[in-house]
Amino acid sequence: MASGVPGRAHATSVGGVTSTVDDATAHGSLTTEAVTLPGVRPADPPTHMVPGRLWHGGCPVDFDAARALGITAVVDVADADAHPPAGATDGLLYLKSPLVDGDDLPDTGLTLRLAALVAGLVDDGHVVLVHCTFGRNRSGLLVSLVVRELLGLSGAEALRHVQERREGTVNNAAFAAWLRGLPAPGGVVPRPVRAAGTPG
Repeated sequence: MASGVPGRAHATSVGGVTSTVDDATAHGSLTTEAVTLPGVRPADPPTHMVPGRLWHGGCPVDFDAARALGITAVVDVADADAHPPAGATDGLLYLKSPLVDGDDLPDTGLTLRLAALVAGLVDDGHVVLVHCTFGRNRSGLLVSLVVRELLGLSGAEALRHVQERREGTVNNAAFAAWLRGLPAPGGVVPRPVRAAGTPG
C-alpha cells in the first residue's frame, strides 16, 4: 500500500475512485478531521440507524457531540493509521478494527463476529456509533450486519434498511452482493434494550 516514506505518493481507492495521496497526509490522520478525495463526497453527519441503539457515521467524528447524543461506545473501522486524538475517547468504550474497502470482502468470519460483538454491546445497554472514513462502505457493511443481528432481518432487508436511511451507503458491489445473500440470523427475535450501565 503506502511506502511509509514521507513525501512519497501512493494510490488509494475509495468506493471505486482512485486517487494519489502523499504519505505525509495519509499516515497518522486524525478521525476528528474531515478527509477529502477528488470525486468523493465528504462524509455526511451521523445517521440514527436503530433509534436509541445504533448510529452510523464517517470522519470527522465529533466525540463531544457523540456523547451529547448519548453514544457510549465507538467502533472505528477506518484505516489502521487513522486514530482519534489523545483524550478524545475518554469516557467512551472505543474499539478500533480496520476494514478494507476494496474488490474483496474483508474476512467474513471476523466481520460477522465483529457485528455480533457490536450487537452484544447494544444488548448490554450501550448506544454505539460505527464509523469509517467516509461513512459509506466499511461502516455500512458492519452497520448492515449489526442491524441484521438486532432486528432479526435477512442481509437483503438489513441492507435496504441502512440504504434507505443513509444515502450512498454500501455502494461497494462485493459488499452489497454478500449482504444480499445472507439469511436472517437463526431464531433471532428483536432484542430488548437495557438502560446504559445496567448489568447484563
